[in-house]
Amino acid sequence: MAKQQFICLHIAKTAGGTLKRALINSPDLNVEFMYGAKDREALAAKPLDDVDLVYGHTKFGIHEQLGFEQAPRYFCFMRHPVSQTISHYYHLRNVDKSAVGDKIRGSADINDFFDRLKHWEFSNFMARVVSGVGIANTVDDADILERAKRNLDTHFDFVGFQEFFSFSGLKLGKIIGTNLTFEKDVNVGRYDLSSISEETLDKITSANDIDFELYKYAINKFL
Repeated sequence: MAKQQFICLHIAKTAGGTLKRALINSPDLNVEFMYGAKDREALAAKPLDDVDLVYGHTKFGIHEQLGFEQAPRYFCFMRHPVSQTISHYYHLRNVDKSAVGDKIRGSADINDFFDRLKHWEFSNFMARVVSGVGIANTVDDADILERAKRNLDTHFDFVGFQEFFSFSGLKLGKIIGTNLTFEKDVNVGRYDLSSISEETLDKITSANDIDFELYKYAINKFL
């Protein structure tokens, strides 16, 4: 029987940098990291028999594009949707050098951005990743949530939570068969929450209604 393999969906700003460092430092794991089309094409072109885990910014369903002998199990980390969205916004604004970062920096501040502009990763992003829908805008919210819940029930062995990272990290190590050592404060954002208006918080909350439902569902199932 082939060994169990895993795919980690790295959802932005859910302590993924800390997790990545722990996986890199684990002598027991053969991990492949995937961050774009070139990485995905390279993995699809080579045998993955000896790979324990594939980790990267991707959505559910990526296993169908890769050459696994048997379907891998999935896991991810989640975070309170408002905190995740705010942290992701500031990361893109401060670090991202693509057109997305330029668009965000074109606004005066976070309040101005959410008043005038939109970016799909700030609206039910976690549900879109877990459901496999991604950026597609042809699927309604109820279907996205249903797909995401079904995937958690059927294909996921674990969901961790940024707010309970120490406990989640310990549990993950037992599931994937290694002791993970975590460094604190890897890629931590720096921003002033007091500058965010109540109106902006309300807009972020409203834009992530499906993420709230999925987050609660995952906590009840995996925490």
